[in-house]
Amino acid sequence: MGVELKVTFEGDEPGLAQHRLSISSFGESLKLLLSALQRTASGILASALDDADYGTRGGRLASDAKLLDLELASLEQGSAAPTFVCTARPGPQLRMPSFDVLGEQAVLRLVQDLDAERQGKAVNGSARRYLRSLPAGVRVQRYRAYADGRLLADVQFGETALPSAPVQVSRLLRLRGRIVSVGFEPGSSYVAIKTSSRTVRCAASSEQVERALPLRQKDVVAAVLDGQKPSLVWILDAATPPPRVPIESTVEHLRTDWAETMRILAQ
Repeated sequence: MGVELKVTFEGDEPGLAQHRLSISSFGESLKLLLSALQRTASGILASALDDADYGTRGGRLASDAKLLDLELASLEQGSAAPTFVCTARPGPQLRMPSFDVLGEQAVLRLVQDLDAERQGKAVNGSARRYLRSLPAGVRVQRYRAYADGRLLADVQFGETALPSAPVQVSRLLRLRGRIVSVGFEPGSSYVAIKTSSRTVRCAASSEQVERALPLRQKDVVAAVLDGQKPSLVWILDAATPPPRVPIESTVEHLRTDWAETMRILAQ
């Protein structure tokens, strides 16, 4: 029987009353359900690696996890309850664990994460995206995970209280790399810097773009405010030592331009 995921939808969404599942209403959601399963499997593989550097060079196990698939095996009579079999599409064999073990772990974890997310616990962003995508007419959801006919998890719920998207806090980063492109007004004004691990496109002022142009063939160091929209703070030739600012000027700058910020931090 293998690994199965049984899903039940109830409500007043068109088709549910006739025990049918509308592709128009649920097509995108089912794609996101598969994506959530694959991302969950990728996370399981990453945890099994015990490699602190995993992810710094890209998710090399994501392609393994994407071999997992959900195949519609049946639709229960009397309800809109599809049963999906977790399978593996042809591809290179996983090093650890086997596809059967990975499928069982991923389906179980996904059902558990769906239950946590609907209670407002932020544990799995891909599961949250799936739940948010479901049509408004779905009133009750049920998810059952099986392995060789053995029930692993059974979760049913109605109203959800999904967690709000966390606010991304900007960080000040120091980057070293090469300038790969710039943008000018009247279009977007930006500087793109390629480091050893990624390329960061930073919003920049016209003056910063002009300063970056002569540095295109050189290694540069830059301070970047890294958030939802990275922005350039400063950029210098990496071979040129940064100017030394007298301590008196720094204190005066903090006392004037940063006075309100320092007052808030002191509270």
